[in-house]
Amino acid sequence: MGAAMAADQSRLFFLAAPFTLLVSVAVGLFGPPPPSEAFVFTGPQLLWLVAVPGLSAALAQLVVNAIVLRPQVAPRLALAAAFAAWPILMLYQAMLALPLALAFVMLVVPSIWLFGRLLFVAGPVVICETSHPSMVLQRSWDLTRGHDLQLSVFVVIGVFAVLGIGLLADIAGSAAQVVAKLAGLESFGRFLRVLLPGIGATFTTMGAGVASAIAYRQLVR
Repeated sequence: MGAAMAADQSRLFFLAAPFTLLVSVAVGLFGPPPPSEAFVFTGPQLLWLVAVPGLSAALAQLVVNAIVLRPQVAPRLALAAAFAAWPILMLYQAMLALPLALAFVMLVVPSIWLFGRLLFVAGPVVICETSHPSMVLQRSWDLTRGHDLQLSVFVVIGVFAVLGIGLLADIAGSAAQVVAKLAGLESFGRFLRVLLPGIGATFTTMGAGVASAIAYRQLVR
């Protein structure tokens, strides 16, 4: 995965950033403040802090999928493929939202297993093969059969990696804000406070896109 990212990292970053970094900065500067209590969101907070970044990150991941799976494709064609695939992936994820939520409430392990079997390679499947959510479900299930343990372990590692990068980026943003404030640059510090987590989110989205594309490529062989 690292070799694939290093080979074309700048192109991946600049294609993913409009849907991750810019969204993160815009929401951080102009959106509602974070909730005062953990997991207690108002309607606007849920929309701007959870739904909008999540939907745009899914689009960014599809762009990364398209670039990794078709290295010679022009950026505009990768974007076109991602925009075409995005509604299908959103319908597919909505279809699985309730079963995955129930699995998570009942037990964490089944939800990790279901995510690995049904969602991990869904983006590449939509990009390369099918445009119907029910066919994405069947194809994802067939592709991942016999690879349950590997995918589950990879999902767990990925979750911890995302949390770790997010935490480090948040700490860096807070530290930069404090330094800038001490230097009398309060507005610039606020900008850095949302910029650095946005950069972290961009790289985690790129990593997820590259990982799912490479897993798909291995599974179809």
